[in-house]
Amino acid sequence: WSGTSGKALKGLEIGGLAVIDIDNNTAMSLEAVQTPGSKELKERGMTLVDHYAAIIVERRERLRTLSDYLAVDGYFAKQGFVETITAQTGLHIISKLRGDANLQYLYHGEQTEQRGRPKKYDGKVDIKNIDKRRIRQEYEDEHSKVYCAIVWSAGLKREIKIAYVEYWKDEIYTGQYAVLFSTDLNLKGERIYLYYKSRFQIEFLYRDAKQHCGLNHCQGRSENKLHFHFNASLSTVSLAKAAYYRPA
Repeated sequence: WSGTSGKALKGLEIGGLAVIDIDNNTAMSLEAVQTPGSKELKERGMTLVDHYAAIIVERRERLRTLSDYLAVDGYFAKQGFVETITAQTGLHIISKLRGDANLQYLYHGEQTEQRGRPKKYDGKVDIKNIDKRRIRQEYEDEHSKVYCAIVWSAGLKREIKIAYVEYWKDEIYTGQYAVLFSTDLNLKGERIYLYYKSRFQIEFLYRDAKQHCGLNHCQGRSENKLHFHFNASLSTVSLAKAAYYRPA
């Protein structure tokens, strides 16, 4: 995607893994992996989402030493990706749902003695008008209020904890909101909001690498040379950050 042109253009894509320093609100690059072309993916019998999931699965042992949580863009809020990551790596996903996500309240009442399947759900969640008796406020700061509940996601086919974020300005609700979620049903809403929001620091890694470390200036053609260049550029930015934040 080209922000300058306002449309998708042909070019190389890299998938980036980074670790977020929550205390200092900054990101350090772990690895950039070049995305295969559509022809190569077809030969492997993989979709693009399968490729992204495979990157995480292959590096699961290293990633688990850093964190139990993987914060990803809303693009990855897909059943196949979430199921693969949680089942094969043990990592919990934190991501963002679409504004029209199909969510159901869980039923906690008594079951009848009638024959048939026990009642599991208690109505659909109206995303634009949540029931704040069932989705309770857990966190508030100057610019946002976070409401949380454990609900059923029809798209992900699992129970998730949502963090419904309302955005406020000068103590007036702006009408803007976001529906974040975690596969960890015990994670506090404040943490879900903080972890997902902090994910944006990865964007600054790429901005700085492009502006100061020649990320998109490589003239190499082979996959190995490109891989080295991408990671050398991003690592240089990360090393500069590490030196800056290192205690004197």
